[in-house]
Amino acid sequence: MIRSRFFWAGAILLAIIPMLMVDISEHYVAWQKEVREPIIEAVQNFENVSRAQKAVMLDTVFQTNQDLVQASAIKGALCLVLLFVGIYLLRRYAKKENRAFLKPALTILGLMVVFMAAKISIAIAVNTEPGAKFIDVYQGETSFKSIIDKNFKGKVVYVDFWGTTCGPCLIEFDNFTQPLKQHYKNNHKIAYLYVANGNRYLWKKQIARHKVDGQHLFLDYADYNKLYREALNNDSATVQMPHYLIVDKTGSVAVADANRPSDADMLYKELDKYLNEQ
Repeated sequence: MIRSRFFWAGAILLAIIPMLMVDISEHYVAWQKEVREPIIEAVQNFENVSRAQKAVMLDTVFQTNQDLVQASAIKGALCLVLLFVGIYLLRRYAKKENRAFLKPALTILGLMVVFMAAKISIAIAVNTEPGAKFIDVYQGETSFKSIIDKNFKGKVVYVDFWGTTCGPCLIEFDNFTQPLKQHYKNNHKIAYLYVANGNRYLWKKQIARHKVDGQHLFLDYADYNKLYREALNNDSATVQMPHYLIVDKTGSVAVADANRPSDADMLYKELDKYLNEQ
């Protein structure tokens, strides 16, 4: 056991750096998906979106850009500070304690692994978005019908198949999902199911970041594809993200290719048809 406050202070500072580097890489991915792609989408697509709505979208994008750049710069500077201070403290330790290099190096590496494992475990386990609920299913035993019957009996369900790093999916969350829910806020006959695939580490972080309440389910690649094709009743369907379905009150898929939240007027007509059924 190494008994030196200089060593442990320096080792802890260095062990924090990989955690910050992971955050910086996440910020870069987020910039690609939440800044670059939304600008392209706003320019090229969204024919049904008004100029005022596009202006709001771009304001959100520019604010996100500012937040991500600032966060990356602060964490990058903090990494440098931790690196220099950590190395300084370890040099103090090395001058005072004439020890072999291997044991301290392995101890620092072990601390990094522990810190990273804790960071990943917390990100996977913790839910910070009020109103978000999580559905558990056994791997390989996923049935779309059973999920609907168990969790949404008697409800009209708007189902969103999305990916954790899918730019168009995140654009819908940021700009159009909340207006949809606000439109139906007093209607207790509707529910929302979000089926995700991609990076499990990012899953709940994205839900919290983009403020997506409702019922959530994460599946690995094979189960996601299986559930997607089962829901569409098409064994050869190519998975597309985002993709939306409407399930009626009997638990049957009524619309296998529903409109997006950004196609608000057409979507409301689709949903109203099934919400108003007796």
